[in-house]
Amino acid sequence: MIQLESLRWVLTLAFGAAAAFHLVRWLWRPSALHEDALHLVMGLSMIVMIWPWGYAVPASTWITGFTLAAGWFAARAAYARRVMPLFFASTMGAMVWMSAGGHQHPWVSAGFGGYLVAASVWWLIRGMRLSVSTVDTRPADWTALCHGTMSAAMGLALLAMAG
Repeated sequence: MIQLESLRWVLTLAFGAAAAFHLVRWLWRPSALHEDALHLVMGLSMIVMIWPWGYAVPASTWITGFTLAAGWFAARAAYARRVMPLFFASTMGAMVWMSAGGHQHPWVSAGFGGYLVAASVWWLIRGMRLSVSTVDTRPADWTALCHGTMSAAMGLALLAMAG
């Protein structure tokens, strides 16, 4: 749980926006059920975890769910021979760490938090299609912006819980 209520509200909005994005995307493209459903559940789970009433959910529930999701993304990365799903597997791994009480060990949590915040910068630059060499006039990549928002919020949550 995060002690600072104003930060909880900001993170709730960020996680809620990401969850809503994946819900709409899942309803629009039901064939992407697994990925969007996992991101949707992740956003909703993060909302629950940062509030005091989130302790009503047993840690074993979080650990099991996030471990299965990490495994699914890792398997997807291996099967598709793509690196991107490994990022999602690592975010799920960070949530396993947080769920298991790892946030009480500040150095590792700070490392996970810093990694997620740094990754969010990459996602946001990609989403806004920023480039130093060319002017990109294509519309924003909303999926990348959503992943950047989620990554930043998860990183800040880990940093706040570690501190």
